[in-house]
Amino acid sequence: MARKHATDVALDAHLAQLLERIGEVARALRWQQATDAGLSPLQIRILGFVAEHAGEAVGVARLADEFQVSRPTVSDSVALLVERSLLLRKPDPHDGRSHALRLSAEGRRVLPTGGPFTESLATLPLHERESLLLGLMRLLEALLSRGDVQVQRMCWTCAHYNGDRRGRHRCLLLRKDLAVAELRTDCPEHEAT
Repeated sequence: MARKHATDVALDAHLAQLLERIGEVARALRWQQATDAGLSPLQIRILGFVAEHAGEAVGVARLADEFQVSRPTVSDSVALLVERSLLLRKPDPHDGRSHALRLSAEGRRVLPTGGPFTESLATLPLHERESLLLGLMRLLEALLSRGDVQVQRMCWTCAHYNGDRRGRHRCLLLRKDLAVAELRTDCPEHEAT
């Protein structure tokens, strides 16, 4: 393995610090959104995940895997959201012992939309947003291959993806070429390679 040049090492360290800072900003914003809604950050994430996966079987086990937290922790948060009528438990038609979670109308009202990240990203030119998306997907894929991230349903780890991860992206399932903005990082049709 080739040794990295000192400027490469410094750049990597700088990028890692920047990503950590952005993560801290994201956590602070989520904390503020949660506080405004009288919820915890995990509860806001649960509401968002259930909203983004409407029509899918989302239960405590899936949420625990997704957020990499224990089932009892998720179960407690879900119970409070159900108690506050923000989530609904629907019996799973395929398994009488399981329940699928659905967002209630009240849950939809308290769910934050847009926000500072969306507004700030919109100020960047399209080519920069596309480069950022591709770079972050590469980083996420590297973290996944190292075992640092457990659950990812992104195009690049999918059996249906046929592309070069740079300029050509094709989904064999959809039978079409994808624009960078169409690449998914959480696809319901994902099949691991």
